[in-house]
Amino acid sequence: MPKAVRRLFVVGSLLMAGLLRPAAAQTPATDSLRRAYAHAPADSTRVLALLKLAYSFRASQPDTTIAMAQKAWRLARELGFDKGRGQAQGMIGVVLRERGELPKAFANQLIALQISRETYDLEGEAASLNALGNISFDLRQYRSPIRYYEQSRDLFQRIGQPAWVAGSLTNMGSCYERLDVLDSALLRQRQAQELIARFPKPKLAQALALRNMGRVQARLGHYPEAFDYYRRALRETILTNDLRNRAMAQYRMADLYQTLHQPDSSLRYARQALQNAQRVSYRITVLDAANLLARLHKTRNSLDSAFRYQALAVAAHDSLFGPDKFRQLQLLAFNEQQRQLQQRAEHKLQTANYQRMGLLTALVFILLIALLLGRTNRQQRRANQLLNERNAQIEAQRNALDQALTELRTMQAQLVAAEKWSFVGELSAGIAHELQNPLAFMRNFAAVSEALLDQDATQPGTDGLEQKIMAGLKQNLREISQHGQRASSIITNMLAHARTGTSPLEPTDLNALLADSLRLATQAAPTPAGAAPVQLDTDFAPNLAPVPAVPQELGRAFLNLFTNALYAVRRRQESTPDYQPVLSVQTARTEGGVEIRVRDNGIGMTEEVAGQVFQPFFTTKPAGEGTGLGLSLSHDIITKGHGGTLTVETREGEFTEFTVRLPA
Repeated sequence: MPKAVRRLFVVGSLLMAGLLRPAAAQTPATDSLRRAYAHAPADSTRVLALLKLAYSFRASQPDTTIAMAQKAWRLARELGFDKGRGQAQGMIGVVLRERGELPKAFANQLIALQISRETYDLEGEAASLNALGNISFDLRQYRSPIRYYEQSRDLFQRIGQPAWVAGSLTNMGSCYERLDVLDSALLRQRQAQELIARFPKPKLAQALALRNMGRVQARLGHYPEAFDYYRRALRETILTNDLRNRAMAQYRMADLYQTLHQPDSSLRYARQALQNAQRVSYRITVLDAANLLARLHKTRNSLDSAFRYQALAVAAHDSLFGPDKFRQLQLLAFNEQQRQLQQRAEHKLQTANYQRMGLLTALVFILLIALLLGRTNRQQRRANQLLNERNAQIEAQRNALDQALTELRTMQAQLVAAEKWSFVGELSAGIAHELQNPLAFMRNFAAVSEALLDQDATQPGTDGLEQKIMAGLKQNLREISQHGQRASSIITNMLAHARTGTSPLEPTDLNALLADSLRLATQAAPTPAGAAPVQLDTDFAPNLAPVPAVPQELGRAFLNLFTNALYAVRRRQESTPDYQPVLSVQTARTEGGVEIRVRDNGIGMTEEVAGQVFQPFFTTKPAGEGTGLGLSLSHDIITKGHGGTLTVETREGEFTEFTVRLPA
């Protein structure tokens, strides 16, 4: 066993046994927390004091935090203090998540959440919900964490902890930022900052909120403001010795410097981020920083360093999202889903039983009243008739209740099935996201390997056979990279198909949007050498009223239509001499909406092909040139996202015309 590992093992054992004091104070509050723990009586007060002391080491010495939390857990179990045991379990789960042990962290937080709810510990329940949201965020499932953060925020508000409310808000803002809903992201980050300004403790939340606000500003293109937020976050981490948030802020600065084409600054901050993340075993940032360093060294032709950092990124990725851990998370998540569904079904069944008992009690009470009235009523026939009517009503209500119970059981079965399919859909989206990483690694390794082959080919003494072998290897690597890029494109389009969309409709200048999309399409498909340029004919209706739309989504649909039209005219141009390619775009007002026509004089389509162009993965392009998702995605955006229609009219060898109708 290496000396450093042996020394860490001994120190950890002594800490767990309570024979060694932790390292020197990490923050100005750590010494006072240590004194409070030393003078606390051997009861629940001592457990809570030890947990506060453990938390002060979380951002700089996570091993110390785990050791102290485990000691607090054992003491709470000896005292029968379940609330302390649940909070210790949750703190262990928090550190395990930051070290990349996502399945263990998930299991610990589920146990902590259950204990907190059984002991009515709202603070522990809110912390566990927030931690479960963080685990889902690490898994790139950015919708499900929002539900956890909202529940956490509501509980923190109930118990009067505004600083932790700010933490939940800034985490929600990060989810909206990753979902490209930047207005909601900016709103949540501003709300978090306002709370932190009013209630500045605990300090760790300030660095987190500043870093997240910097990320939103960078996404909005406000680069000076983003740098200012990142630097303020770094200053906060220095005051609190928060290595974890410091590493993340340094990585964000490195990423922004790379965006601004300043590789030297990007390289410096990326190295600092990697070093600090490794010091606290924060593997998410280790993965991000190593990937960035690999790309930076590749652009500098430092292939050895690029290969080394790429290998480090692969190791970090496997430790976080390896197949075994992913299967463990699937099993834990599925079991938790089933448990929640069973609890809901039992709760609804119990509620139905209570309702049935209440109804039966009411019916019995009515029957007793009827009997008493019958005894006192001199007219026996009338009393008997009333009793018969009451009995008929009871029978009818009983039948109605039996029917309601049958319908309830049917609805419960449908709810269970719907929840299962919802879980499968979210899990599939997560798998599709994770496939992007190995595809990126495959392309990066192919590019690095090809560069190494180029270096070897220039070495003296290389004979003809070796050069042929290297040429063949280079061709194979190009094919691997191309097919990897195509697979990545298919996954991206699949995710775009699956996106439900949360952006609101806004008034949009349709003519300007069409002109911009047409410009982007022509720039992406330049005129081949020696070929006639495509004639662009536009006939936009003047004074066209703004149309309610999501500009980014609708622009993507038009861009797909223009790209297909340009492809069709270029194909015809290859086989037809003296041919003038023409692409025309026309807008017009119609009754209750607007109409857009996109027409080309390209190769056209047969009726059979035209009937399938909007089906996913159907393409007429040669293998490797198309994914078959462009027109399908455009159809969904126009019909489902905007309530319009998309139709096609074509004649093989002559023309193709797409007609879009949108409500206005």
